[in-house]
Formats: sequence, structure tokens, C-alpha cells
Amino acid sequence: MTAPTVRVGVVGTSWWADSMYLPALVDHDHCVVDAVVGRSPSRTEDFARRWGIDRSYTDPAAMIDSGEVDAVIVASANDSHHPLSAAALDAGLHVLCEKPLGLDVAQAADLVTRARVAGVVTMVPFTYRYMPMFRWIKRLIAEGYVGSVRHVNLRYYTGFAHGGEYVWRFDNAVAGSGVLGDLGSHWIHIARWLLDDDEVAVSATTRRQVPRADRPDGRDYERGEDSAVFTVDYRSGAYGVFQVTAVAWEPGTFGQSHQIEVHGDDGTLHGLCDWQTVQRVSGAKWGQEPMVELPIPDDIWNGSPRRSVHDTYRHIFRRTGAMTRGWIDAIAAGTPVQPDFAEGLAVQRVLDAALASAAAGGAQVPIGDRS
Repeated sequence: MTAPTVRVGVVGTSWWADSMYLPALVDHDHCVVDAVVGRSPSRTEDFARRWGIDRSYTDPAAMIDSGEVDAVIVASANDSHHPLSAAALDAGLHVLCEKPLGLDVAQAADLVTRARVAGVVTMVPFTYRYMPMFRWIKRLIAEGYVGSVRHVNLRYYTGFAHGGEYVWRFDNAVAGSGVLGDLGSHWIHIARWLLDDDEVAVSATTRRQVPRADRPDGRDYERGEDSAVFTVDYRSGAYGVFQVTAVAWEPGTFGQSHQIEVHGDDGTLHGLCDWQTVQRVSGAKWGQEPMVELPIPDDIWNGSPRRSVHDTYRHIFRRTGAMTRGWIDAIAAGTPVQPDFAEGLAVQRVLDAALASAAAGGAQVPIGDRS
């Protein structure tokens, strides 16, 4: 039996849609990109022309209600995630929505409820779980390399907020938060996935280290944080320490680096991805010295180029069954896929608690109800 063709509509014409979603979709055997929505008619028409998309809209409701799409990708600003996803779910459409799932827990919880009623396949695309370094660390933990995890440390250094210009990602009315939602949501998910554990409490400290310009229309606004450090307590007794910053200079082609350490009662793992040429995992069993490199296995590389991190990234998301392509596969097969909207809600609960903690001067805040 031949799998059905999934007709996809994309909301957003940004560089992210251009580089992440369309290249993953156009060569998929069970997908056709039928429509695109953007705010600018000329930009949207140009986007549609370049990618061979038949229909372009400036009104998302017109696309959602057209009857011409089976699934929707919401790749627009954070304040649109809830209303657009809700409309698509209520129309019975499958939805992939960028993180964070909502501006707060209430919005994310509402989308989870609507998705359950609709019985559709959802996804929140936490990209870094698909990268070889993290997949290898996940396997090593599952195989018992470190034993029972005691703590995990994650750092995300990048400098895109260094200049101080207006960026909607630091406008709380549009984004909900600054680097906590933009970068911290990745680490919250990665730790949940690596540890297979739930959070019980969080403590956070945030900073606005670079003065940020007013909105283009001159109006003032509440600025989001550009740097944050937070700790998370897990149900197992493990804890995590996470640092995310958009004002740290990191040399290299992509201007960022990811670092991780995992310590357990049987061993230690270190990981570094410099987003240039290094994707390395090292480890040591308890009492062993020195740390040794633990080469990432071929099946995890899955044919990806190894010399350039960016080339690895492109191959994973454009040629393998990861993320967007995996979501299409799940829709065609009628099966669920992870990470779904329920996972997006779980991450949002930690984000909201972290924001509450930062507002309270770093006091520990319990994670809200998971029902």
C-alpha cells in the first residue's frame, strides 16, 4: 500500500523557513508543499516562485480554511504560535510549531488539549537532539556508561545579540522571554531527553547585558534577557546547571558553541560542538585517567559529512528522517512522533518557572502541574 501524499502549508518566509523547512520537504517522497503564508505579498510570492509552491497567501486563516492542506508548519514569531496552531488544530490539521510552543503555560496547555481532541500528529522541533554529539551521549547514558546520573551541565554560547539593535526575539510582548525561551528551551528539552526524567524545581538568574534599541516605530517595550543561568532539580535526585547567552563571542563559521558534561556514579562524559569542525565526545569510567575520546559511531553519523558541523547539520535535516521529514513520515504512517506538543508543554512549564524565579531574585520555584 502506497503512503498518502501529505499536503503542507508553511507559515513564514524567513531565512529559517528557507534553510530548514523547504529543503527538507521538497524532496520528500510523501509530501508536497502546497501553500505558503507571509506578511509581505511580494516576498511571499517570490518565496513561492523559488520553491515551486502553487499558492501564496498573506492571511493564514485563508490557507488553513482552504481545504488544500493536510498539515501546517508554524515558523513565525512566538506570539503567533498559539493562535495559528489553535486554528490549524481546530481545522483537523497536523501541526509542527516552532519552540517555544506558547508565550506561557496556559497557551501551551491549550494547544495540547486541542491536539488531543483533533487526534493529529504534532511536533515541536528541538533541533539539537538530532545532532551526532547529543545522540551519542544519549546512547552512552542509556547503555550505563556513567551509571546513575548525578548532574548534567550544558552551555550555549552565541553572540547574535551583541549589537543592541531591535530584534523581536528580545521583545517580551512578541517572544514571551529572551534567551530563556530562544536558547534555554533547547537545553531544557535536551536534558529531559538525555536523563529521561522530570523536573521538580528551578532557580534562575537572568541579565540584560546589552542596551537594546527601541522598536522601529519608536515605541518602548519590555526587553527580554540576553543572558541566563539556571539550575534544575530532577525527580531522580539529579540536577542540571545551564548557561545560555546571546552576548558571548565565539569564533567560527556559525558563531556559537555547545558544551556538555554528564557525571554519574560510574563515569563522566564531556561533549563539545564548536559549530565549525569539532563534534567530539570524551569519557572516563570512575577512576580512569585520562579522559579518552569516544568516537561517534557510523550509524549515528548516518552518512553525514564529518569535517564541517554545518554540513552535518544540513544533511541531517534535509536528507535523513530527522525532525521535519520524520514528522511527515509519521503523518503518512498514522503514527505519533517525538518531540510532540506534550513535550513542548513540559518545556514551557520549566520556562515559566525559570522566569518566575528570575523575577523573585533567583528563589527556587517548583514546576507546575503536569496533568
